[in-house]
Amino acid sequence: MGYDSGHMARRDALRRLVSDFGEFSRLLYPKKAVRSYQMEAAGPILRAIAAGHGGSFATIFSRQSGKDELLAQMEAYLLLRYKLRGGSLVVGAPTFRPQCVVSRRRLMGRLDTALHRGAGATEGYRIALGAASVAFMSTDAKANARGETADIALVANEAQDITLEVWDPRFAPMAASTNAPMLVSGTPWMAGSLLSRERAICRERGTLFEADWQRVAEEVPAYGAHVRDKIAKLGANHPFVKTEYCLVEMGSEGGLFPAARQAQMRGDHE
Repeated sequence: MGYDSGHMARRDALRRLVSDFGEFSRLLYPKKAVRSYQMEAAGPILRAIAAGHGGSFATIFSRQSGKDELLAQMEAYLLLRYKLRGGSLVVGAPTFRPQCVVSRRRLMGRLDTALHRGAGATEGYRIALGAASVAFMSTDAKANARGETADIALVANEAQDITLEVWDPRFAPMAASTNAPMLVSGTPWMAGSLLSRERAICRERGTLFEADWQRVAEEVPAYGAHVRDKIAKLGANHPFVKTEYCLVEMGSEGGLFPAARQAQMRGDHE
C-alpha cells in the first residue's frame, strides 16, 4: 500500500511538471528559472503546441537576456512531454558551426536531470529522448536541409540572419503536414530578414513577444547597469545600441551610413 501511494505521488508530481512549464523550470533549473518576460512568451507558444493549433510566434529579446536559455528549457520540457508519444522539433540557425553546435550543447546541459535519463545525441545533429527528438539544422544556402518533419514545432533561431529565400522553400514545408506552430527568435538588425517579416505578421496577430533592455533590467538590475554603461560609451543612437538593446530595426535611413552621412562623404577625392 505504501509502495502504491508513493508511486502515485511520484506520478502525480511528474504529471504536474509536464503540464506546468514554470514549475518545470523552477524545480529543474532553480538558478536559471524563467523570468516573467520569458514566461509571457512561453505560455502561449506551449499552449498552441499542446492544442495543435499551428500559427506563428516571435520572441525578440535584447542581446544576452535569456532568449537561448528559454529555447533550451522549452526544448527540454517538450522532449519530456513527448517522450512516449513521439514527435520532432526542427530548429534552424544560420550556421551549423558554431550556432547549431552551441544550441545543441546548451540543450544537452538542460537534459542533465533524473527526468531526462537516457537522452543523447544521434545522427550528428539530433538529440533524442525516447520517441521525441530535436533536430538542429543550418539555414545556410549551401546546407542540405530538407526532408525533416516538424511534428511538435518549427523554430528559427537568430532569425535576423536567415533569408526568406532559404526558409520559405526549405524549412517552412517541414511543418505543413502537421500544422505545427512556428517560432522565430532573434534580435533585430536590418529589414528584409525572416525575423523582420514575422515580427510584422506576429504584431498584427498578437503573437509577438518583445523585451527590450529596460524590460529586462526591471528583473535583472545588473543587466541594466551593463547596458547603461554601453550607452554611455557608444551613445544612444549607435546602431549596436539601437538594434541589440532597444530592438529597433535598421532601415535604409538608419544604417551605419545613412543618407546625410553619405552626402558628406561625396566629393572629388579618391
